[in-house]
Amino acid sequence: MNLKTATEIYRKKDKVFYRDGGKLIKLFDESYPKENILNEALNTARVEESTTLNVPAVHEVTKVNGEWAIIQDFVEGKTMQQL
Repeated sequence: MNLKTATEIYRKKDKVFYRDGGKLIKLFDESYPKENILNEALNTARVEESTTLNVPAVHEVTKVNGEWAIIQDFVEGKTMQQL
């Protein structure tokens, strides 16, 4: 995954969100626990596969420039905070 083609869309203290076409790249700070990253990907996949909710499909969990990232579909719409 190359962040050079991606656009930063949101930044939090411990993660940065990028959009690259139809994909969302959630890049975690190096201090963010790997266990929490893998747990988030697993929980998202469970909801995606076992419900009819419109949740973004997880495509991969990988490292980008030495930092953990979750790559998933980008879903247009309002954020939970906006709702």
